Amino acid sequence: MLNKQHETLVRSLLQALKAWWLGVLLGFQLLTAHAQTAALPSTSCDIPLAGQTIDAALATMRTLERQCHKHAPFLYSLGRLLNQAGLYEAAIDPLEGAILYAPDYWPSQLEYAIALEGSGDHDSALSQIQSLLQLSGIDPVTREQLLALQRRPARPLRLAGRGLVGLATGYDSNLLSSTYHAGFTLTTPAGPLLVAQLEDQRPRAGGFARAELSYDGLLASSDAAQWRYSLFGSYRANPSLPSANRLQLGAFVEGVSAGGQGPYLLGQHQTLLRAEAIALRQTQLGGGYDFALGAAGSCQQRLGLDLQHLSYPTNPELSGRNTGLVGITACPALGLQVLVRTGEDQPLRSGRPGGAQRQSSLRLSKRTTVNGGSLALEWEAARQQDQTGFSALLASNARRQITRLSYRIEYSWQLGTLSPYVGVEWVEQRSNLRLFEFRNWVTSLGVRAVW
Repeated sequence: MLNKQHETLVRSLLQALKAWWLGVLLGFQLLTAHAQTAALPSTSCDIPLAGQTIDAALATMRTLERQCHKHAPFLYSLGRLLNQAGLYEAAIDPLEGAILYAPDYWPSQLEYAIALEGSGDHDSALSQIQSLLQLSGIDPVTREQLLALQRRPARPLRLAGRGLVGLATGYDSNLLSSTYHAGFTLTTPAGPLLVAQLEDQRPRAGGFARAELSYDGLLASSDAAQWRYSLFGSYRANPSLPSANRLQLGAFVEGVSAGGQGPYLLGQHQTLLRAEAIALRQTQLGGGYDFALGAAGSCQQRLGLDLQHLSYPTNPELSGRNTGLVGITACPALGLQVLVRTGEDQPLRSGRPGGAQRQSSLRLSKRTTVNGGSLALEWEAARQQDQTGFSALLASNARRQITRLSYRIEYSWQLGTLSPYVGVEWVEQRSNLRLFEFRNWVTSLGVRAVW
């Protein structure tokens, strides 16, 4: 029976994955159709900038940014001007686009390294410079400049920190992640017993308002290593269901080797409160090694050990310790990231239903430029399997299996110093025990600002 259920679950997951990717492709085609059908000749994006001030040239280029968002020379010129104006963070997106559409044009990669260094990401800038030094087409003068940049110590631009604030509103179809089944069957010694879900346990939809705040900076830096920190928090209020209100607070510290290659160490703590009661405390420690892959997109590979302590104060028997391995492949210039995680969660109490849990997950993230804005796509699949039967009352003490699929699409654009965005998120969880199956979708409309 379990094998048949597993085969059915796998087939349904494959169908869902195919349907989602088809939807993403169709959505992407709709977003880009206008730009493709109304594309201007390349010469329409070649703007004479001689004799203009930087501010005037930027104003001129901003008026054509929407039409020329796929024109590599235009994106390079825009990024270069933004660098000259000291707007390093704003230069990153157009320069990433210039590299994407013309990966062999090394001046775009050089300006990208300058933007990274100027925004305080010294390690990524060094990795980009190392990739440039491996190219044979670099002229001697530029090569000397790159070597000088490579020898230059990290700029303490962000010692004072960098903050981000965001406000959003939206709609959630399942505020408490309740199962969509109206009832389930208990397996008792007297035979199967059908149980109906109470009304307050069924999915409830409603609007929400969310505020988020983060602050990060540099703790210490030397020729060998760099230590950074982050403080973050968010609060989500749900007027129609106050018991679903969530407050999340956390702190993060990470030490990495200078130059983007070498050992790393990180620590993190998060606390989640629901309706003013602490629902989860998570403490994480990690360590491993970062590798510079040296590809055109300045890709990096991280391999390491991940240790987590999960405490549920309102439900202590669920607490556990997770030991696992993590691998992250990131290509910032291509807007691509792949994260793989696997491990086992051991219960802190012997009576935890299901016992130890084997867990694994895969997350794919892609960011690209569309019509002058930024389109972010994310897909994640997670798998959990208990090592002992969950309950004699559920499927005759079957071992619980859970598969969760998450999809996220977000489009953001720049409006002065603000970055408005609109997003859609879909989560579906399936299990061989009906009690743990749910689905919900969330739409969000908000704005972020860096300070």
